[in-house]
Amino acid sequence: MMGGIRKLLMACVLCTSSAALADQVLDSSLRLVAEGRYDDDLRVANEGGGPLVSKLSPRLGLELKDPTSKGEVFYAADFLMRQGIAGATLDHRAGLDLNHALSRRLQLEFTSRFFRVTDPTSLPREGVARTLAPTLYGQARLSATARATQRWDVRASYNIEGARVFEATGTRQGFVHSPSVEGWYRSTRRLSLGVEYRYQGFYTQEDFSQAHGAFAGLRYRLTRVTNASVRAGPIRYVSPQGEVGWLPRAVVAVDRDGELFDMGISLGHDLVGASGFENALWADFASVALARRINHQFSVNAVASYFRNGRAPNEDAFRLSGSPYLSQGYAVELGAEYRINRYLALQGTVNRIAQVGVEDEVGGVDLARNVLAVRLVISAW
Repeated sequence: MMGGIRKLLMACVLCTSSAALADQVLDSSLRLVAEGRYDDDLRVANEGGGPLVSKLSPRLGLELKDPTSKGEVFYAADFLMRQGIAGATLDHRAGLDLNHALSRRLQLEFTSRFFRVTDPTSLPREGVARTLAPTLYGQARLSATARATQRWDVRASYNIEGARVFEATGTRQGFVHSPSVEGWYRSTRRLSLGVEYRYQGFYTQEDFSQAHGAFAGLRYRLTRVTNASVRAGPIRYVSPQGEVGWLPRAVVAVDRDGELFDMGISLGHDLVGASGFENALWADFASVALARRINHQFSVNAVASYFRNGRAPNEDAFRLSGSPYLSQGYAVELGAEYRINRYLALQGTVNRIAQVGVEDEVGGVDLARNVLAVRLVISAW
């Protein structure tokens, strides 16, 4: 009798394990991008480089899906060959995303991105590119979201961001550690109201400063596929010398994720760091991203962004130019993609980039550049 029960239990375990493995999907992907580019960057020309650039970018990815988890990890290398400059440069990109549901009420999320680039204007963080020095940049976020009650959601997060700039005169670096906790109350099916506390610790070389912020938030569903959010509140900043200052934080965002048309708009003023040049910076920023799918083969997109950075808490915040502590810039991109089949796609982009550093701004140097690129994207599997 006992032997029969043991056999039955073993069979159940084997069936359960087989079902779990059957529900787990692990997919790999390999993509190769071949790019030809015209780039009239004045700083490259001053070093003897020409405007023509060839770029080859293999990308290897691995995706995991099961009933409680979803994740992806990837690594990409960028080989760049510039006209007039011997040899090739090698850039690196990597990322990891993971979403895991511990229960119906508790969910964990982790996301990270890492870059080692020779052209800092390619980074997602604007304002780092004050020189053409190689730059190491990374950002990571770990968060836990719990449904406390039927209407209340609570989230605890930890963010870290860092930049290291390898200049000829030495290495410059900056880091920001930022834990936060927030609560959101679903007032109606469309409206949620929230409160947030955020701490920021800024490290640059031997300096350390910190900030405490308390914010109120609002989220509203405009349509089935369009959402809007607002966050605002005061920030108390303590400088490396112990001086206390105040500045406001205000961020407005609108996003749309539709079948044929996507849109993202953000506008705000905040306290940031990890630029590698200053301990902490106030930042004005604005961006618009649009994507339109014409049919299953052809799509177009447009992106525009602008930023201004200055010393925290408010130094030269109301000056437009001429400050030794002010940097600003913008970027505009128009692009199109034609998908030949599931394995091949053609892309074309036109960019204008102007990220002006402190020394260039004071000297009145215009370092705007134009970039025209054509790419062949090969999805091997």
